[in-house]
Amino acid sequence: MNFRTILLCSFLTVFSLHSFSQTQKDTIFAPEAIIPVVIDGSDKDDCWAKSDWKPINQVWIGPKVAASDFTGKYKMAWDANYLYVLVEVVDDILSDDHVNPLVQWYDDDCIELFIDENRSKGLHQFNNNAFAYHVSLTYDAIDLDANGNPVNYKNNIIAKMDTIAPHTYLWEVAVKIYDATFTLANPEKSRVTLTAKKLMGFTVAYCDNDAGTTRENFIGSMIMPSGHENDNYITADYFGSLLLKANDSATSAIAGKKVSNQLVSVFPNPAQNQIRLERLNNTSNNMVVEIRSMTGALIKTKSIANLNEVIEIGDLLPAMYLMTISSNQYIQTERIIKR
Repeated sequence: MNFRTILLCSFLTVFSLHSFSQTQKDTIFAPEAIIPVVIDGSDKDDCWAKSDWKPINQVWIGPKVAASDFTGKYKMAWDANYLYVLVEVVDDILSDDHVNPLVQWYDDDCIELFIDENRSKGLHQFNNNAFAYHVSLTYDAIDLDANGNPVNYKNNIIAKMDTIAPHTYLWEVAVKIYDATFTLANPEKSRVTLTAKKLMGFTVAYCDNDAGTTRENFIGSMIMPSGHENDNYITADYFGSLLLKANDSATSAIAGKKVSNQLVSVFPNPAQNQIRLERLNNTSNNMVVEIRSMTGALIKTKSIANLNEVIEIGDLLPAMYLMTISSNQYIQTERIIKR
C-alpha cells in the first residue's frame, strides 16, 4: 500500500467519523401534523410519512450491542397540543420485572424521553426545568420530583406500543409540553402551546434489560461526552436540539381526499351535551361524522346531510376526543373536549 493510498484511507476514515458525529449533533426537525395524530401504535398517520427516521445507536451504558439484541430508530412530529414521538425497537427479550412502577423503573425495558421545553439547558433532577420520562411497557411515565422521589407522570403522555414483527415493537407517544413552573396540583397552568420555529431540547433513549434485575444497556440517540453518559436525567446540557417546522402547505392529500379550508364549523368546543355542526357552504354532499378516543377507538358515528346538525355527546365521559367529518373527497378532523 503506497503513501497516497494510506492518505486516502485516512482521509475517508476521518471524514466518515466526522460526518457520523455531525449527524448525531445536527438539529432535529419535526414536521407539523396538520391532521391530529391517533395514538394507536401504528405509523399510518399522515405526519409520519413526512418525518425522517433517526437512529438510536449510541451505547451510553454497557457493552457493544448486537443488532439481534437491540436496534432502534425514531421519528418526530408536533401540533399545537402535543409533541409526537414514534419509536421502532428491535429487542430480542422484553423485560418488565419490577411490579411497582416506582421501584427500579430504569432497570426495566422502557423508552426514555428527555424534553427541555425551551432549550434552556441546566439542571433538572430536582426541578421541572426539563423532564426525563421513562415510558414503561404499561405506559407509566416515571421521573423525579423536587425531593428526588419517583413520580408517575402518566397523565402527561398518551402512549401505545404494538408488535409489528417478531421482536419488533412500535411505540407511538403524544407528550404534553410544560414549562419549568409545572406542578402536579395544577399542570394545565404551565402547559405550553407549541408553535412553528420553537426550539426545544430533546433526546430519546432505550433501557434494555434482557432478563435480569438490572439493565444491561442504555442506548441513546446522541453522542455523549466521556464521563457524562448517564447525565441526561440530571442536566439538560447534553440534550439534542429540536426545531418545530411549519407545514409547507395548508393542504394535504390523504387517500385522495382534500384537506384544506374547513367546510364545517364545529361549536361549542368545549361542550357538555351537544356539539353543533354548521356547513360553511351550500354543498349537498353526504358526510359521515366519527368520534374516536385519543387512542383511536371508534365511539360514535353519524351520517349527516343537512346544513346544520347536532351531535349528542352527553353520554361521553369528560375527556378529549377526535372528531372526523368526511365525504368521498374531503376530510376534516377536530379535537373536541367533553366537559
